[in-house]
Amino acid sequence: MTSRSNTPDHDEAQWQVQEHARLAVRDGTADADASDLRVARALRQAPPIDLPVDFVTQVAGLARVQATNNSLFEQRLLRGLSVLFGLSALMTVAWYGRSWPADLAAILPGGSEAASWSLAAGLCVLGDWAFALLRRQYEERSRTPV
Repeated sequence: MTSRSNTPDHDEAQWQVQEHARLAVRDGTADADASDLRVARALRQAPPIDLPVDFVTQVAGLARVQATNNSLFEQRLLRGLSVLFGLSALMTVAWYGRSWPADLAAILPGGSEAASWSLAAGLCVLGDWAFALLRRQYEERSRTPV
């Protein structure tokens, strides 16, 4: 591999040759290299594209269906993981009984203060989830005609 092909001068010269071939095809002259002329002619005469009349509608419909499917998958995955997390929390309480907060405080680097912050973060997440659930129910009721 030569370093000559990667130099800016070589790139500029190659661009000039291609531009000359493009102009030669446009003007109808054949004073350029045959391979460059062939490329320039191919670029000027793009093949016709036979798209269906409702191509845009079809693509939009496919995008809509894919977005809906992705959203449903993510919702189901989130619900499944939430149930799994809840079950693991219940198993922790059942396994360790009342001593699990003290055991958690002993394991965490911040001690009982870190356990308190973990509990506060868990309550924030639970409150956010409950608020979103109430908001969704309120919006569904307001959309339903009486």
